[in-house]
Amino acid sequence: MRLTQLDHRDFRFLEDGDKCYHLGEYTARAGFRASETNQHISNLKKRPTVPPLELRWKRNAIEYWGNEIAETNLNWDFCTENVTFVPFPCSKPIGHELYDDRMVLVLQVAARKHPGMDIRPLLLQTAARDPQHRCSERASPEEIAAQLQIDRGQICVPLKQTVMVVDDVITRGASFAAAKQLLFGLQGVQSIIGIFLAKTIHLPLDPAEFFDD
Repeated sequence: MRLTQLDHRDFRFLEDGDKCYHLGEYTARAGFRASETNQHISNLKKRPTVPPLELRWKRNAIEYWGNEIAETNLNWDFCTENVTFVPFPCSKPIGHELYDDRMVLVLQVAARKHPGMDIRPLLLQTAARDPQHRCSERASPEEIAAQLQIDRGQICVPLKQTVMVVDDVITRGASFAAAKQLLFGLQGVQSIIGIFLAKTIHLPLDPAEFFDD
């Protein structure tokens, strides 16, 4: 897969000038059988408490997405010198039974092919919240940012000039907007870019749904 730039106008919380890119397309409410991307995203999002057989599929998805990132059209020579990769945290704090470090693990897989990647879990979730995809009313960037904090232990060494926030799926851009609120202003950071494994797409509505037979 190649990274493709997102049109910020398609995502409510992205702004003019935001540079965000995605790999695949995740079809909302279509299930894991809808596409290869749906399958690998669904497996990646499996809770860490699922039975061992299902955890195997989660591990496979981590390997899949890590290798996909490693083989993208990023300029890896430039990235290893000038980019800090920041995995966006899950919706549960460290220590919670449902804490899931999947995005850290995905980036670590990518780093096998690109030694020297600067990967830092800078953003910490401070309180448990419902995942965005399970909420009937999704949280705003301000609400998400209010439950995040910077891990100061991760910035003893200055960050690279470009920070790439890496997350699994973008639907409205709220998580990326929240990350920007916390990361801009940190020493050394000149630009923040979003990298997403998939963007959410929606199937067209069937006109028949609006009418009785």
